[in-house]
Amino acid sequence: MLRTSSAPRANRLCRVSPSYYDAAMDPNSYEALVRRRDAATLTWRGPTLMLFARAACAVGAQAVVAAVFALRSSPTPWHDAEPWLPVYGTLIDAGCLALLWRLTRREGIRLFDLVGFERTRLVRDALLGLALVPVCLVFILGGIYAAGWLLYGTLTPPYFGGPLPLPAALYGVLVWPFIWGLTEQMTYNGYLLPRFQVLCRKTSPAIVVVAFARSLQHVFMPLTFDAKFVAFRLC
Repeated sequence: MLRTSSAPRANRLCRVSPSYYDAAMDPNSYEALVRRRDAATLTWRGPTLMLFARAACAVGAQAVVAAVFALRSSPTPWHDAEPWLPVYGTLIDAGCLALLWRLTRREGIRLFDLVGFERTRLVRDALLGLALVPVCLVFILGGIYAAGWLLYGTLTPPYFGGPLPLPAALYGVLVWPFIWGLTEQMTYNGYLLPRFQVLCRKTSPAIVVVAFARSLQHVFMPLTFDAKFVAFRLC
């Protein structure tokens, strides 16, 4: 009697829609992404498009600023646009966020789901982030000095930059880094890495692909058409 009565219940559980289980898990978790891959909701198209989106948006945003300088009769509009990256960088972020919103909507999740915010881990994650800052700076500055020495023979290689009006400079210091950092993390760690991990079915190739794209984007931020400087930015 017990076996007979339990069988229909088991069948009813088996007929529950997969979305029922997705609602009970993190929408951006590995398990949820595997379900969407198997349901063909997650395909190679979205992540491949997003992989070089920031580089494409960077060229487009710089072109907008260069057009402004051209309208003002600048003889070198593209070059004059280079120092304005801390300002037009927000156009890059806006383009990326718009594309991320579209791609996540196709998967049936929210853009904010890429953040993975958990209130219970806020303090621990904040402290961990602060602890990682000096470690990351060691690798970042070490890479910059090594690349500068290799390509230019000096520890102080040339870098994009130039004088900006005070409002633009303040924006570049006080506002832009926060928008830039959040968008970049959402793009590479929130969206691309977990999806390539699921699509490749392995972690190592996903890391290589995403790390290369993340490094390559710097070639276009800003785009200078100088081979040595491009190599320096890629490193």
